Amino acid sequence: MSEPEQAPPRLTQTTALDSVLRDGGPMPAARLGIRTLAFLLDFVLLTAVATVIIWKIAMPHAHPGAFAEFNQWSLEFVNWLSDSETQTEAAPPEWSEELGQALAYARDLQLLIFWLYFAIGEAFCGGRSLGKLACRLRSVSTVTLAPPPIMAGIVRGGLKTIALFFAFPVALIATIGALFFNQRRQLGHDLLSRTAVIDEKYLKVNGKPPPPITN
Repeated sequence: MSEPEQAPPRLTQTTALDSVLRDGGPMPAARLGIRTLAFLLDFVLLTAVATVIIWKIAMPHAHPGAFAEFNQWSLEFVNWLSDSETQTEAAPPEWSEELGQALAYARDLQLLIFWLYFAIGEAFCGGRSLGKLACRLRSVSTVTLAPPPIMAGIVRGGLKTIALFFAFPVALIATIGALFFNQRRQLGHDLLSRTAVIDEKYLKVNGKPPPPITN
């Protein structure tokens, strides 16, 4: 008497995503190295743009004189560091209340610039930032495998900004630590926003890799 055939394993959303986003699958997930390169490109660009916007455009109108005062405080702080080798009793220079308010304003504006940049790229540019575009990466929704919806893009951009500026070492460890709990190379902000990053260099269309990009 032959043994009864075993039923095939039940296909769940998790196993389906794993099969789609695996290496060699239709939409292979991007590796951490190329994602790091894309992020560094974005970070350098954003830092340069934010510096110009904050110190050349916004600060002269909102806090005139803050730039000169900050330069003066920086010079005093450097002098204090050099003198502290021989005079340990000297207190470090303190900035004024006005300069503190100006620096808080600059910090908040920088956070807003980073959040808007990442959110716009995710929500309105097909899941791509300029860094991702240069590295041929793209964010997709793990629900639809399409570009992230607007709210997911906003949430994803906000989570990335929070991880970057608040409790950076702890947030970085928690974000990267999520890699060990899934097979889709999702970081912490990927899981929370229900997105994943795919590498379009290895994307397969109808079972075949895409044609090479030509100029």
